[in-house]
Amino acid sequence: MRKCLWILGSFFLMMFIQANVFAQDNAVVAKIGERKITLADFKRVTDYFDAERQKMLETNPQLKETVLRQFIQSMVISDLAKQKGFDRVPEIKEQLQFFSDNFLANEYLKREIAQKVTVSDDELKSYYESHKDEFKTQDMVKARHILVRVDNSASDDEKKKAKEKTELYLKKIKDGEDFAKLASDFSDDPGSKAKGGDLGFFPRGRMVKPFDDAAFSLKPGETSGIVETQFGFHIIKVEDRKDSSVESFDVVKERLKQKLSQDRTRKELTDFIDKAMKDSKTEIYPDVVTGDKK
Repeated sequence: MRKCLWILGSFFLMMFIQANVFAQDNAVVAKIGERKITLADFKRVTDYFDAERQKMLETNPQLKETVLRQFIQSMVISDLAKQKGFDRVPEIKEQLQFFSDNFLANEYLKREIAQKVTVSDDELKSYYESHKDEFKTQDMVKARHILVRVDNSASDDEKKKAKEKTELYLKKIKDGEDFAKLASDFSDDPGSKAKGGDLGFFPRGRMVKPFDDAAFSLKPGETSGIVETQFGFHIIKVEDRKDSSVESFDVVKERLKQKLSQDRTRKELTDFIDKAMKDSKTEIYPDVVTGDKK
């Protein structure tokens, strides 16, 4: 489906590129008969893609080649359609007009509204100072663990054996054996086993409560006793901590600028469209389409 949409997108974009624009002195990326298609022509089309898709193109040569082929295929098939008079068929002309109007409206809004939205440094700083709670980080710990898995439904004897195994690992740790190696060799947690039991940094509330309480009660370098959860028995070693703090303005500035720009753009577009609809005395009757009479 995505491929089809991309092909259609290339096709409809080409409706707005006339033959006389293919005259720039640039590297030739394709030829259709005697007609040369240059790199500049290709870039002019891909300039209409959103930032994410353009980034994908720049980092993926194979994808760029695929888009080029779709671009050229669209031109070739479009030429055949014109030779057959498809561009003069009434219902097709109506569809083309719809796509033309949609494209024109989007370009107008992008160039006249969205691209003119700005957010000053003073506005960013003012927002930051009055919304510091939004940039407050949580307490976090970095920990490893060893899990001896046992189900809640296991028998008392099975739980006893699992706990005895955990006690054996705890003794090895207290005797100086490497925690990470023991976790790699014996932990029943497949997600962290290969990383020596490393769980990375996590905030309060991420883990189940008994595990959470034990981890956040430890100082860096300390190892817990045996901690029981619904997953079985754990031994936890905390390696680092980060206390809650407020991120600095310099750290959040770009992220904040993107947020405020998006919020302002959304509002500017909504206000502009609402005014345009009102000024043009537009009336919409959705019940005719939905059949839902109010």
